[in-house]
Amino acid sequence: MSDAKAAPSADAAPKPKKNILLFAIIGLLVVLLLLGGLLAFFLLKSPADGSADEAVAEANAHAEEEKKAKEKKKKEKEKEGHVAPVFDKLQDQPFTVNLAGDTESVLQVEIMVELAEDADKERLKSVQPKVLDAVNRLLRSKTLEEIKTTEGQETLAREIREKLNELLEVEAKDEGVLSVNFTKYFYQ
Repeated sequence: MSDAKAAPSADAAPKPKKNILLFAIIGLLVVLLLLGGLLAFFLLKSPADGSADEAVAEANAHAEEEKKAKEKKKKEKEKEGHVAPVFDKLQDQPFTVNLAGDTESVLQVEIMVELAEDADKERLKSVQPKVLDAVNRLLRSKTLEEIKTTEGQETLAREIREKLNELLEVEAKDEGVLSVNFTKYFYQ
């Protein structure tokens, strides 16, 4: 009798292993199908859904608001009365450079700049090495004949103003450096 009881238990043991293996395979297939479905969803989904366009539009609107705020601030200052000009000296001592050309000509200038607002003074100071280099290069590129005339001096002042506003990354004519003034102008 003991043999008869032992025989059914031997047959029953393999069934639970088959069931566990079957459930594991089915569970793995379900997980793979879910992952495949998610992958297909993300691949077939439209790439932008308008979110990039919305971000660009929002950035443009923000830039426009800032520009309008600046213009409004300037108009308010003008309404309050005449705003005192802001002047700054580019360098403590005058610029002294050798001029281009065959002669041994020298130019010595002291430069004051008129700025649109007081904050531009700090912006100018923050790029001071670039400013000094740019002005020195520009002055050294001129010949004695170019700087002798009033026209040449005006051209030089305009070129310095343009270069400084380029360094300050100014967009409008009424921002950054408004004018360049030579307080000392000596050539030889």
